[in-house]
Amino acid sequence: MDEEIQENRRENIRFELIVPLFAELSLWRVKEREIRSRTQRVLLRNISAGGCRFKTHLHIPPRDDVEWLLKFQLGNYSLKQKVIIVNTCQEEGLQVYGGCWTMTGLERQSFQYRLNEYLHTVLVSSPHIHTLYKKIAGRDDDGQFRKLDVTS
Repeated sequence: MDEEIQENRRENIRFELIVPLFAELSLWRVKEREIRSRTQRVLLRNISAGGCRFKTHLHIPPRDDVEWLLKFQLGNYSLKQKVIIVNTCQEEGLQVYGGCWTMTGLERQSFQYRLNEYLHTVLVSSPHIHTLYKKIAGRDDDGQFRKLDVTS
């Protein structure tokens, strides 16, 4: 049986967080109404320029009209990022959520800079990862990311 090559449909590279990174999650907005809630500590599993994945005991329905606020420390920077939960699954008795950042272009550029700087400090022992990441992060929308072999 031939192995079928699956197309990578992700717009951004996800980085699995080796060093535990905790965040404070709170409700930000439902539809057009701003709502502030108490914070709940969650564990970030991975992060990218497009979103993140986090783990918690909370049960949150994925809805595109509800914005959440994640506060976390990324290296030297304290960040507050708004996120919309797009998917969920259960793992080891906890809920795992996938979220998409909601940012303006300038906010995304600033976040990308801070993420790159953080990755340089965390992935010090893997300089080839930095080279590959720069190549992919700086790509034009030519579809090359989907064909790039990152297994080597």
